[in-house]
Amino acid sequence: MLKTLDVLIGATIVLLLFSMAVTVITQAITSLGGRRGRHLRSGLAGLLQQLGIPAEEIAQHIADTLLRHPLIADGKGRLGTVVHREEFTKLLFDLAGGNGVQKLSPDAQTALKTALQEGGISDPEQALKNIRAMALQLEASNPELSNHLRDSLAILREASSDFVARVNSWFDQTIDRVVQRFTQYTHWVTLGVSVVVVLAVQLDIIAVANRLWIDDQFRSTVVSKAASDFSNEANKVNPKPYYDLLNQSGLITLPLDGLDGWVERIQDWRKAPGMVLAILLISLGAPFWYNTLKDLLKLRSSLAQKDDAQRAERQSTSADVTPGSAVSSAGSRPA
Repeated sequence: MLKTLDVLIGATIVLLLFSMAVTVITQAITSLGGRRGRHLRSGLAGLLQQLGIPAEEIAQHIADTLLRHPLIADGKGRLGTVVHREEFTKLLFDLAGGNGVQKLSPDAQTALKTALQEGGISDPEQALKNIRAMALQLEASNPELSNHLRDSLAILREASSDFVARVNSWFDQTIDRVVQRFTQYTHWVTLGVSVVVVLAVQLDIIAVANRLWIDDQFRSTVVSKAASDFSNEANKVNPKPYYDLLNQSGLITLPLDGLDGWVERIQDWRKAPGMVLAILLISLGAPFWYNTLKDLLKLRSSLAQKDDAQRAERQSTSADVTPGSAVSSAGSRPA
């Protein structure tokens, strides 16, 4: 039982190590490309069209300007990745008024003013002033209220209109769909990065499992090291020694070790099933494999304690049965 569990732990460690690398690369790609902000901008542009901005180009411009506002932007004018409903409403009033830090193009400002007027906000600048004044009164009279709740109540009291009603009705659903689309995009990126990583190191997870099952020394080395390294947090673990061990064991092949040997090994079609399986498993992500490893290590510890207790019990039982008592017992039997 412990041998099977150790093989599972060893295979999980290997998958976790490469999942960590895939996660880091995926985060770098999405961060450098600003994909989260782009998805949010697209979602807000669609919401603005529902709110009365007819032209998609103008809606995109308004959403882009809003997400680059100093209070929303993600450093150095990059598209912001988080905006709350109350912030969204107040910033639309601010952009329509034209007195804020961020400025819209004349066509976009006119289109936004028209949409607000049709929605019941005739003077967005004055409405924003009233909202701020009401939020200040609520803070003085009800200091226990949170900031977003004060802003929400102030907007409902001072800018109650069809426009605000539509924002409140559609904003949360829009953000949910933005999150869903970004999550799906991230899954595809993770799968693509997994393909590149597995092909680069030629990771055959079936061969790894076979080696763990056959080689007792290799298995005990991996499991004992993991038991000490992964007892705290996975992000504090240095994966390089594990990569070196796998490379020395011939279970992975780095292109830097020699391109000719790397090309020759990757042409071995017998590695294909294990590599495809490794791609699918690694794409599940580092958090999944880290939690799995923690559970397996806890189970192993529990089984090891039971095994030690049973061994001690067997040893104590055999010590109680002495040769003299066995002879006496045999002599007392009738002929």
